[in-house]
Amino acid sequence: MPPSIEKTVARIKETVESGAYYEAQQMYKTSYHRCKARQQLLDAVTILQEGAITQLAHGQSTCGVELGLLLVEAYMSAAMPANADTVSRVLAIIRAFPLPTSTMAGAFLGQAAASSSSAQGAAVDEYARLVAAAVKWAYKSVNASSVLLRSRMASGQAVKLIEGVTSLCRSGAAISSSRIHSAFASYLWKSFGVEGIGRALLHFVRGDDHEEFARALHSCAEGGPKTEVDLWLLRALLQVLAAANSGNRMGQLAYATALHDAFISMSGSLETPTGHFAKLMLQALEHVAVSARAHDVFLLVRERYKDGVLRRDDTLEPLLQRVEGTFFNARHGGSAGGPLGDLFGNLFRTLTEAQ
Repeated sequence: MPPSIEKTVARIKETVESGAYYEAQQMYKTSYHRCKARQQLLDAVTILQEGAITQLAHGQSTCGVELGLLLVEAYMSAAMPANADTVSRVLAIIRAFPLPTSTMAGAFLGQAAASSSSAQGAAVDEYARLVAAAVKWAYKSVNASSVLLRSRMASGQAVKLIEGVTSLCRSGAAISSSRIHSAFASYLWKSFGVEGIGRALLHFVRGDDHEEFARALHSCAEGGPKTEVDLWLLRALLQVLAAANSGNRMGQLAYATALHDAFISMSGSLETPTGHFAKLMLQALEHVAVSARAHDVFLLVRERYKDGVLRRDDTLEPLLQRVEGTFFNARHGGSAGGPLGDLFGNLFRTLTEAQ
């Protein structure tokens, strides 16, 4: 950070610490626009990053999010790519979101507790806006880059090259957005625990931290009936896989497999029909690229465990159909039909030999 910017940031920080949050906010924005007008974009976004973190550290959620959104807007307007440097600035702001401190104590304060909870909920909604904007930027930066490259390369060979580059860029955007989702999922889990798992799941399934996801699932499962431990894992695996698309499906599969293994290491072997189904489903999907019969196995696994597993929860079958559509390009899952015995075993031997 240049000395002049350090002085600017330090001066505004003193204003924040004095409690003049609105005045400080205007100073951050003015300094940002001055740097931007001088084409000093790096200095401009540094001011926004430092400002957002400082305001959040003082409990000024709205001010912090406003500066964070302005940073993402600057990325978008300048067509800045999602790379290690740009994403790290967004992550730094997300990790600065203040953890709730009065929620538990407020439980003893009656109406005051409800007011505190409402305020915290509004703050989380603000944080979610920033996360959504950052994820949108990560993907839009890839699309913009691929369009520009395509416009400059017209030959057949160049088109093949650009398709490869675009694929790599999409992978990079997926990684960037996964890191953003994981950071927010971690915040939600640390803030609200089991009570907030529903909202955290939306981000965990699109994230990349299988260890923390597994710990969260394990904690939730431990608080419920022992007979539903395997169901917690299966739901999560299907949600991860259902969040995949044609561009990142193998990455999501690797994430689901890592999540499965991490959860098993915490909970112990799940020798139940649901546990077996989860493992066999992952094995079938792992062979998509090496065996033409992977889809047949997938269908047979679903048929065999339809009554004993899939009917335990109405959400499982729709998720499984979406997974089938993404990994096998089959929008309507069908039944394998007929006796399963030897055919089931033979198909898995075929997949094992193909590996």
